[in-house]
Amino acid sequence: MENFIPTTKLDVILKNDNLGKAYYDFRTENPYLSYLLKDRASFKKFVSEVEANNLVLLTECEKPMVRCFAFKALVEQNYPKIREILFRHKFDNQEVNYLAGRCIRMDISIKDYMLQQLSPFSGNEYSFSRSEYKEIQKEFWEK
Repeated sequence: MENFIPTTKLDVILKNDNLGKAYYDFRTENPYLSYLLKDRASFKKFVSEVEANNLVLLTECEKPMVRCFAFKALVEQNYPKIREILFRHKFDNQEVNYLAGRCIRMDISIKDYMLQQLSPFSGNEYSFSRSEYKEIQKEFWEK
């Protein structure tokens, strides 16, 4: 597969009332993707309320920022198949606006955002070792 193609529409996913409410509550307070996301109470609530299977669906959403939010939530839930989802997005080159600091705004590809979430310094259960991370970076960045 040379390009990532989303398979699910957000409005279809959100037909589940519980998921829809949790999603809208979260997004009201988080319009941007930010490095501070995991520390926000609204994100912690979102992570605790949304089941992993719904988050997996959201990683397939046509909206790029939603894919990133869902992936980050799965990382926080220590989802055991998180690496499989990362590799599914190996060619997900669509860009999102990312707040890398209080006043630093940049565009980042979805695959790079997702890969960063599993860096050796991310401190989660499924992080890559330094050597694994370097190899995967090379693989992801090869054209």
